[in-house]
Amino acid sequence: MSPAVLVALLAVVFVLCTGVLAGALIAVERAIVPMLLRLPRQTWSDVHRLLDPGFDPLMPTVNKVALAAGLGLAVLAPGVAAKASFTVALAAVVGVALVSELRNVRMNRVIDGWAAAGEIPDCWHPLRARWARANLLRTVFAGLAFCVGLGGCWLVWA
Repeated sequence: MSPAVLVALLAVVFVLCTGVLAGALIAVERAIVPMLLRLPRQTWSDVHRLLDPGFDPLMPTVNKVALAAGLGLAVLAPGVAAKASFTVALAAVVGVALVSELRNVRMNRVIDGWAAAGEIPDCWHPLRARWARANLLRTVFAGLAFCVGLGGCWLVWA
């Protein structure tokens, strides 16, 4: 496989994956988070826990594929500008992964623990707000990765 074909293939995979990440997270941000913020304690916990299996393991897998493709593009893309663009996009994908794993997933485990214990403590409001803020941050990272990745593609193919 020629280097140009490999770069083209990696670029398609990267843009597809970052588009899926951004699209899913924007949908969560615009539709699911506002709905969750309006629910009472028990309903919120139940709905939040029911949503998780729909996103896991698909979204972490998409993120990992984007990371691999982005790393390849940061190294193999022709030209300094394209390499820089894909490096920034890759850093944004890393941001999605870090916020997801260090913030949202950890909070999801706390919520699951409350359900297992059969009682949601009075401190649930601040956790819900922190989860929503972390989701907004990873949504921004995903949107940045997608847009800057598209810019990298334009630099490669222009």
